[in-house]
Parts: sequence; structure tokens; C-alpha cells
Amino acid sequence: MIVLIRNLSVEERITLVMAILLNLLITLVDQVAPARLIFALNFFIIAVIFTMCRLSLRLKNPFLDVLRDWYVLPILIVIYLENRILIPLINPHDLDHLMIAIDRLIFFGHDPTVLMESITFPLLSEILQLAYASFYFLPFSLCVLLYLREDRDEFHVATSTILMGFYLSYLGYYLTPVVGPRFTLDHLQSFPLTGVLTFEYVRTMLAEAEGMMRDCCPSGHTMISLLTALLARRYSRQLFSCAIVWACLIIFSTVYLRYHYVIDLIVGALLGVLVFRYGPALSLILLGKKDSHGNRAGKDA
Repeated sequence: MIVLIRNLSVEERITLVMAILLNLLITLVDQVAPARLIFALNFFIIAVIFTMCRLSLRLKNPFLDVLRDWYVLPILIVIYLENRILIPLINPHDLDHLMIAIDRLIFFGHDPTVLMESITFPLLSEILQLAYASFYFLPFSLCVLLYLREDRDEFHVATSTILMGFYLSYLGYYLTPVVGPRFTLDHLQSFPLTGVLTFEYVRTMLAEAEGMMRDCCPSGHTMISLLTALLARRYSRQLFSCAIVWACLIIFSTVYLRYHYVIDLIVGALLGVLVFRYGPALSLILLGKKDSHGNRAGKDA
């Protein structure tokens, strides 16, 4: 077992820790019975991680090596979807009233989603809904570009840092369960959002896929988009110009489309900067490229 743990990739280690943490949360709040399927699923994820590592070490197959670099990404989605059931079980106290109060304090008694009505029109709604739906493609694009390079260290650093961001945002949802203004402030909106072509289809598809998720604070869209843009500036300048525009569209869309409160964005942005500050260094340590003092190991030390 120790040999397997030492040979886990950074992405596998982070995902392993997240699966263990979720099961610990389920156990600590005594919700094993109602969450037994998720509890078992997390053990299955743990088993998959160790099995993939064992197979890769035994077979020395290039295809398995590639698979190990990418298979944790679908697991990320699986763990995200667990939140819909787990968050109400672990922390059933929604905090939308607090987020609304903070937003109104910032905007002098007004709700930002209602203020956005003054600039709302169908074509802009169409563009921003597509931008919002493209959220996962932004970090994925950076990971693909880095993977195509001969030296994969930067790929592993960027990918594991992005995973840290995702999982940190997931843990934040358990501390501050928030469903968002599209549910809580809909009665204050003067009119529903409309688009010109794919708007209704995309919005309905996302709503049906997620259901009522308590995943607004911190804003993962803000946190990961900003984090990806910062990582692109460091590791892939050819993507950076596109990434910063893409990130800004995604972040703006979260309030315009009534998914998030502004305070969600502020918390997400702060956490994104925090992960960018410390995540890559932690990844390098786990990769064995830096010592515990942050100095690069080997020839770069």
C-alpha cells in the first residue's frame, strides 16, 4: 500500500483525499444510512485510484499512462454531483438570506441581479449563457495545451492546482449552502431572461443536469476561471489573452444570468488567488520537484 501511495500522481492524491474527506464528513454527522450509496461510491473511487496505479505499475502500458493523466477529470464531475444530496444532509441551513443582505449592503439596498435588468437584452443573454455553459472547457483547454508539450511537469502542476480549486470550492459549499438568486429573488425580477437561438435549451439542460444545487458560495465559476487565467499567464502565454476574456465573460455571466450573488464572486475570486499563490508550489513538492522549503530540487535547485 505504501508503494502504491508513493506512486500516485498528484491529481490522484488530491482526488483520493477529497473522497476520504467526504466519507469522513458523512460519518461525523451520522448520515451514513441516508448517504450509503454515495458513501459506497466514494469507496469505489478510492478503489479505482489504487487499481489504476497498480495496473500502470505492473503493465507499463503507454495507453494506461495517458489514461492515468486524465481519468480523474470525470471523477471530479461525479464528486460534484454528489453535492446535491450530501450538502443538505451535512449542513441543512441555507444561507441565502445572509448573501442577499451582504449584496444589498454593497449595492446600497439593491439586488445586483435586479440592477442588471437595465442592460439585459436577448442577444447578450444568448452569448453569456453559452459562455457560462463553457465553464469546464476553459480549464480543460489549458490542460490540453500543456499536455501536448514534451515536458509534462507543467501539465501536472496546472491540472492538480485546478483540481485543488475545484475541491476547495466544493468544501466551501458545505460551510455556506446557497441556492442562488434565480430561486430566491425570482419574484423581484421584472421579466424572465430570454435569448435568440439556443438560450432556452442550454439553460434548461444545465438546470436539469444540476437540479437545485447549493453551490453558489464560493462561486466555482469565478474561482476556477480566474485561477485558469492566472495559470495561463504563467504557463501558456498563447492562451492567456483568450483565457482572460473568456474568464471575464464567465464571471460576468454568473450575476447577469441570476445564478450568483456578487458576494459569491468576491469569495470565489479571493480563493482563486489563494490557490494560485500556494497550489503550484504544493504540487511541485508532491511531484518531488521542490523541497519542503520551496526550493527546486535536482538541477534547478
